[in-house]
Amino acid sequence: MKTFVFAVGIILCLLIQKSVFFLNFGTKPDFLLILVIFLSLLKGPVPGLKIGFIIGFVEDLVEGKYFGINILTKMLTGLMIGFMEPKIFKENYLVPVVTVCLGTLLNEILFVFFGNLIGMGFPWGTSFWHRILPLTLYNSIVAVFVYVPFYKLYISKWLNKER
Repeated sequence: MKTFVFAVGIILCLLIQKSVFFLNFGTKPDFLLILVIFLSLLKGPVPGLKIGFIIGFVEDLVEGKYFGINILTKMLTGLMIGFMEPKIFKENYLVPVVTVCLGTLLNEILFVFFGNLIGMGFPWGTSFWHRILPLTLYNSIVAVFVYVPFYKLYISKWLNKER
């Protein structure tokens, strides 16, 4: 059942992310990345790595041109954010928003770095001002509104069923 709920969550995030009804300020929020960050923050590094792999794989299947780059960046982001799990107080709703900000920065810097390694040709200065910074701000704003319902749903429906 949890696998089904997780799959539906990924599909829902993907549909919302790819829809046209969002305000487009040069970028759209990355709901799949936000999901990786939230779940890594709640579950730890190894589940964060696995979740990052699954979500990156799905995103690479949908986008398709450079297969593997989303897998790699989301796995590493999930792993690094997961290491923060035992050290932070998840009930403080400001902490996950800051974590989404840091996680988005990390993910996008990794994306530009690995993208340049495989020939995508992202100039660092332009990428920072036109890709990394806007997406970081956008994801952080979205996280303000999404984390509280996500956390309450996770605690009430998901976490209690693990026992």
